[in-house]
Amino acid sequence: MPRFPRPVRFISAMAPLLAIASLAAFRARSSPEAEFVAMVKAYLALGGPPGWDMLEKLPAITWAPLPPTALTNCLPDGGCFARQGKATLAGRPLAVVATGARSMVMNIYFRNSGAPFGEAAIVAALKAASLNPSLARCPVNGAAGSTNWYRLTGPGYLSVQGAVAGRPAEGFVLGYGADLPRLQPNQLALYSEQCAAGAERTVVSSAKPHELLAQTVVALLAPATGYDWKTLPTLVPEIVWDAAGPKKVDLSYKQDPNPSSLNGTVKLAGREFSVMASGSATQVKVLYFDEIGLHPRGEHMLGVVYQKGIAVQLVRCGPVYTESTNNWYALSSSKNRPASILQSIRYDGNQVQDAYVLRLDGSLPTRDPRDRNPGAGGC
Repeated sequence: MPRFPRPVRFISAMAPLLAIASLAAFRARSSPEAEFVAMVKAYLALGGPPGWDMLEKLPAITWAPLPPTALTNCLPDGGCFARQGKATLAGRPLAVVATGARSMVMNIYFRNSGAPFGEAAIVAALKAASLNPSLARCPVNGAAGSTNWYRLTGPGYLSVQGAVAGRPAEGFVLGYGADLPRLQPNQLALYSEQCAAGAERTVVSSAKPHELLAQTVVALLAPATGYDWKTLPTLVPEIVWDAAGPKKVDLSYKQDPNPSSLNGTVKLAGREFSVMASGSATQVKVLYFDEIGLHPRGEHMLGVVYQKGIAVQLVRCGPVYTESTNNWYALSSSKNRPASILQSIRYDGNQVQDAYVLRLDGSLPTRDPRDRNPGAGGC
């Protein structure tokens, strides 16, 4: 009768191999990049910018008690509140900070000072988790260790700053939404949003936002005869105007007697403004620009207007002891009708928010009793 190997011997021989395979599978499941991406997926699954208490749902992170800390100065990302945290991913510790507004989280920052995960491993784990990472912003020069931004299914985004010599820590920023976070002015010429394979990585902008705003103001100055509503959209193509055209409105709350207005928006190197034009039934008379969000202090938009050949003269200062400055300037040149512009700057720590009113006929609104003349009262 033929003899067959005993099953027990076969199982005994396979046991070490099965143990090794199981260990490998366990390690794959508990790799730091896999645990990190599981946390990313959990965040995006919350379905929108979450409330601060929703952070408790994220795996592997221990958060400081609520409420979040109100910051003395708002951050460049717009966050004015923060909450500290600590994460442990496959035994590796990460420092975590969530930032945002009073009621919601906007970004989560991670810092890995230990052994780096590696960008390639993170991207592979994102793909394995069906988050479909798409490189949406990248360094112009492709320098190692610079930041790459990926759009993710969710929608959301993740930036990855690799570790390099002199900066051994990895950094990650996670956020919800289709729009990438706004670059700071000194970063615009360092990054591209043309990142597909073989694409020429042109810079996001070779000019800074306030320089583009100055260019916009100069382009909107009127000739001696002024200009009409049909001409307005041709002067600055970057402004997206309401396709319905000007409408009848009451702008008396702005000390603006004009009966017609047209709304629009414009993005200048990532900085966004709401725009409104007002005027008569035929002529454009006034333009308004209101910044959406904040930007770093220290810009001099009207200085750039001057550099473009427009004389800029201070003609009236607004009230003192307010959270903003509100000063009127006269703009003049040989090519344009004299105009006046109100520069309103609201201060929030190291950040500011701009608003402008451009009167194409050079007129000024009714004087506030608290207004000051140049050379008087600190004006």
